[in-house]
Amino acid sequence: MPSARFVQRAETVDFIPGRDIASGEVVRLGKLIGVTKLPIKAGELGSLSISGVFDLDKPSGICFSAGSTVYWDSENGCVETAGDILLGIAIRRAPATGGTVRILLNYSCNQAAVSDDDPEWQTL
Repeated sequence: MPSARFVQRAETVDFIPGRDIASGEVVRLGKLIGVTKLPIKAGELGSLSISGVFDLDKPSGICFSAGSTVYWDSENGCVETAGDILLGIAIRRAPATGGTVRILLNYSCNQAAVSDDDPEWQTL
């Protein structure tokens, strides 16, 4: 008898927030990062996108080249070039003067940096 049962496709995961979550918010669940496509009311079932391509606001002065790693600064609610919360990789150049960076969510271009005892969430 099989021990696994298919539940849902891996583009999204079910999520019940403790507060109202707006559309487009980045949500961290441990090492899992997701983005809401639709608003979710506190205590109600919604979903987090855990893969896909997203435009995220970025501070002026920060630039990304295509293929560079993009991190999340949860204290300031913005992307950054280094940190401990991996968002994914930039899929096109984002100049310092631009307001957004386009990323492939939960994908790492630096697979060798992931250790077995501290795995990163990735869609491959």
